[in-house]
Amino acid sequence: MFTQLRNFVVAALTIQSFTGSPVVSAASPQPPELSYLYTAFVYCKGSLMNEDGPRGIRRAIPIVGGNFTGPRLSGSILDVGADWGTVDPKTEIFSADTRYNLRTGDGADIFVQTSGPKAPSGNLHLRLVFETGHENYYWLNNVVGEFCSEWRERV
Repeated sequence: MFTQLRNFVVAALTIQSFTGSPVVSAASPQPPELSYLYTAFVYCKGSLMNEDGPRGIRRAIPIVGGNFTGPRLSGSILDVGADWGTVDPKTEIFSADTRYNLRTGDGADIFVQTSGPKAPSGNLHLRLVFETGHENYYWLNNVVGEFCSEWRERV
């Protein structure tokens, strides 16, 4: 039985690669361009751990499946990950620290790592980093994503 469903809407932020010598400019920096990457439904089980530690209260929330769909990639979320986030005992703010795997419809495996604190609204606004060796999705290695979450209970 799954106790939580996460609905992530992911926007990709492409990081420009640095080539050549440093550039000095007096102009104001330009905001990054965001483009929609995918929406994911992530199934989680209840926390397996709730232990005090030197970095706060550590939680282990298994990520046990789901799916993702977008214009450039879609597929399933594998049952091989978890959120090892912490709760600050003074502020009670949860900070996610997830690691899990995606498998695209054409069989590519993509490792995903996310991190970031829960917003006062209760939703998470996290940074995503992707890693894959598959040539069709190698471009993801140079993408940093951001997502906003919406929690839903499911029995």
